[in-house]
Amino acid sequence: MKIQNSIALWCVLLGFSAQSQNSIPIVSINPNEVISNEFIGSGIEFSAYPHADTEDSEWGKLMTDEKWQLVFDRVSFIKPKIARVMDQANWRYLKGFDTNGKPIIDFESDQMKALYKLLDYCEKNKIIVILGEWGQPYKVHDTHLNLQNSFTGANDPKWIDLIVKNLNHLLKVKKYSCIKFYNLVNEPNGDWATTDGDFQQWKEGIELLHKTIKKEGLDKYISIIGPDATSFNNPKSKYEGLDWARQTALQIPDLVAAYDVHDYPSKESIRSGEFQKTFSELVRFTDSVHKKPFILGELGLKGEPSSKKHLGDKFTSVDSQLSVYDYDYGVDMADALIQSINSGFDAVIAWDLDDAMHTKDDKGDKYQLKRWGMFNSLGKELTGDKTDEDLRPWFYTWSIMTRYLTSDMKIVKIDNLNLEKVRSVTGVTKNGDITIAIANNSDAEANFTIDTKKLKLKSGLNKYLYSENKRPVDEKGFPVPLEKNSLKNNAIQVAIPAKSVILYTSYQP
Repeated sequence: MKIQNSIALWCVLLGFSAQSQNSIPIVSINPNEVISNEFIGSGIEFSAYPHADTEDSEWGKLMTDEKWQLVFDRVSFIKPKIARVMDQANWRYLKGFDTNGKPIIDFESDQMKALYKLLDYCEKNKIIVILGEWGQPYKVHDTHLNLQNSFTGANDPKWIDLIVKNLNHLLKVKKYSCIKFYNLVNEPNGDWATTDGDFQQWKEGIELLHKTIKKEGLDKYISIIGPDATSFNNPKSKYEGLDWARQTALQIPDLVAAYDVHDYPSKESIRSGEFQKTFSELVRFTDSVHKKPFILGELGLKGEPSSKKHLGDKFTSVDSQLSVYDYDYGVDMADALIQSINSGFDAVIAWDLDDAMHTKDDKGDKYQLKRWGMFNSLGKELTGDKTDEDLRPWFYTWSIMTRYLTSDMKIVKIDNLNLEKVRSVTGVTKNGDITIAIANNSDAEANFTIDTKKLKLKSGLNKYLYSENKRPVDEKGFPVPLEKNSLKNNAIQVAIPAKSVILYTSYQP
């Protein structure tokens, strides 16, 4: 009887053990199921500090060589594959008008030299640049000069000619090969845009810009990107927010080399996964009409900060996201980036790099900073707080995912990852290197196994961990691997804490 009872108990234990092992999901990566073959990578909004780059700036020349080097060191760790460099003619090369009403142009101004410093860096580091203007010169910025009516809109030949003169100088004289795309107006569907949602005006501007670029022989150097629309619905506009992208594909696909849109989703839409559903549908539509690269040109998140520490800061404008100081923003932005790539976007650009780049309405009021950055390089100078120059938590996740998901990778599908609020993205190179990023936005630890049999990995993987209690960094605050994972039985055993991010990679930048 005792023997029978022992056998029965042993069988129960074996059954329980098997059941426990079987309850751990097995996730497979299939390199033949490709999401993107045209993957560019992620990047940053990168501006040439219009309020602090010259002696004549509102704040004076606060961007010293030392400050520029601080920024470049941090960007060099991120290794962005793409940067959006938006500017204004009247901030750089347009110095007003002569007595005959002709534009006064100065390509050797101190302001242009500051822009060259940024573009020199992008050129040296092979960063693709989207260059553009926020909108019609003088209409929003520098309104005190009373030159708002110097141009009649985005379709004014005088403005288009000015843009092309600048492009000719940058591309042919300065020989910047990094500048690949031109963006005519920022968020042209918005009621804040100089086009105020007038699709026809914007479309005519694109048609004229395309024609003039071709006439000047610049089409072999640069292409137009558009519509740069936001998901905001302007009642004055003929089309709702993201319909601008659909209409661009339907009406002028031959005039743009890539599509782009912006979005500032709620944290809830990221955590629920609704964000990916929305943009998967949009990318599928444009692909079905006229396939070309699709870029998410600005990405940031709406929502209240989890910490009230910085609320009431006298230097913060209403156009800010104080969650950038919070740990969980790093998880949410990683999750948003994963969903963006899996929805089919070929590049994703974070808004933004540095608080010191922009103010509300870009009027240069230091008490109206746009706090969206990974740091504030002028923390001491602008706010008296040197610690505001420190790297913020979300630098960690954005930098490792940008650094290790690269343009020589194809993005492939992951099958059977059905755990609630756990999402992943995988990139694979021709040489067999791999990066796997995983975000767990749930309130519980997640455990699963990644089957890597089809990947033909040559070596172990560096493992990065971003968790509330552990996220290793070096002396500069840059992420370092937690450990080196050896592959056993062609599998990775994943145990990812709640509200955290793990990245595995064999890629060496």
